[in-house]
Amino acid sequence: MWASVLTTAGARDDPRELARALCHVFPKNEGHDTPDQLVQFFEAAVAEWGQLSPTLRPSASVLVQAFRSMAVQWGSSELDFLERLLAAFLEQSVGEKAARHTEGRDTRARILAAAQEVFSQKGFYQATMDEIAERADVGKGTLYRHFPSKENLFHQLVQIRLKELEAEAERVLDSEDDVLSMIEKYLCIYFDFFDRNQGLYRVMVHEHPDLDERLQDLYVEKIMRRIPRLKRKIREARLQNVLKDVNFHTVFHGAMGFIHGVIQRWLAQDCTYSLVKELPAVKEVLFYGFVKKPKTREEDMPWTSTQ
Repeated sequence: MWASVLTTAGARDDPRELARALCHVFPKNEGHDTPDQLVQFFEAAVAEWGQLSPTLRPSASVLVQAFRSMAVQWGSSELDFLERLLAAFLEQSVGEKAARHTEGRDTRARILAAAQEVFSQKGFYQATMDEIAERADVGKGTLYRHFPSKENLFHQLVQIRLKELEAEAERVLDSEDDVLSMIEKYLCIYFDFFDRNQGLYRVMVHEHPDLDERLQDLYVEKIMRRIPRLKRKIREARLQNVLKDVNFHTVFHGAMGFIHGVIQRWLAQDCTYSLVKELPAVKEVLFYGFVKKPKTREEDMPWTSTQ
């Protein structure tokens, strides 16, 4: 019925005749808002109109004019109808755009996850875009729309993971925790990052050492930017007799060397154990050292390597 009305009345390209025919298809419901009814009917008519051959259907202009005519016949105004129609169009357009954005974001996330798996398993040079597309269950065209090259995909993947680490680090460093709790949480985040991204990190170290250096620099930068806050917390801890009065920079860089030594050992062991499980030993050494204090008067003498 729809098709016959649109093709028969529309063939003459007469909006008034089309309006009369449409009034028979869409009877007015007196209990509802007239402009809203017309908008709903218009959307239904457009859906059917879009299915017809361009040679059979009326022009878009004629279809709009027909509904404007219907608005007048139904005791409404063309302006009111057009305002409601435009509002409906904008809401639909925004909704579709949001849906496309969500779909695009989900596709991008799927590609990144697949890329991390492939790069971790095969390394950067052996990985292919075809395999990443297949693992992500997307077409090659879709993959290249999001990432124009393998190099671009790898670098964006690394940058995204670094930003995730950065966001977690900032949350800890900007908290109101005492300095020891802050260090403990920060170490946990840092080690957990390597555990979760060990395959990607191996690729960075072996094939892109510049990115590994960037990761280490990031760790230092995040702390150094917050030196005023850290020094305040350290001063509070010293007043509470929790920390010794030692040079901050000496301790910081020494601790950094120790931490990265632990990570390099883990890497040399091909990441066969959880780095997070090393945290208790790391914290014990960082917070309390590894040499026991003398307990007798004889042992209370200054310790030397010749003793």
